[in-house]
Amino acid sequence: MMGSDEVSALVLEHGRFVWRVLRHQGVVESQLEDLSQEVFLVMFRRFSSFENRSSIRTWIYGICRHVAADSRRRRRRKPEVLMDSVPETASPEHQTQHMLNQRTRAHLHTALDQLPEGARIVFALYEIENMPMAEVAQSVGCSLSTAYTRLYAARKRVLGALQAAGFDEGEWTLAVTG
Repeated sequence: MMGSDEVSALVLEHGRFVWRVLRHQGVVESQLEDLSQEVFLVMFRRFSSFENRSSIRTWIYGICRHVAADSRRRRRRKPEVLMDSVPETASPEHQTQHMLNQRTRAHLHTALDQLPEGARIVFALYEIENMPMAEVAQSVGCSLSTAYTRLYAARKRVLGALQAAGFDEGEWTLAVTG
């Protein structure tokens, strides 16, 4: 059984990673908090079975992948009800960059959602999470050369989609890491 200090340390160290991986797995914004908690519950229940055969991030990634897949299956059975229009809000000028980053992230997520799952996962882990490619290949269960092939194809499609939306590479790179 893990103590509260160990639980807090795990959440602090890996919380943002879990959130981003879930989002890159197609989890909608409104479900990220709940599904992140679900990931940590699974981690705490299974922590004693973690055998250090891979990095802890690779293990956490696998849990995120399963939780996201379960969420997608449930969402297909019970779709979200959308509003006809978005309420208008005003924002101060100092929030302009933040809003631009959010807009860029939204376009990036749309581009990622259009990718085949294997390419999307490789792109997200390598480009966004900065995982070494050997670890990415191990996480997704493919050879290193296959992982690089998926990355190349994903980069080409993502860059094309973002350029078509009027962004250059520098803009989306800053938004993703911010």
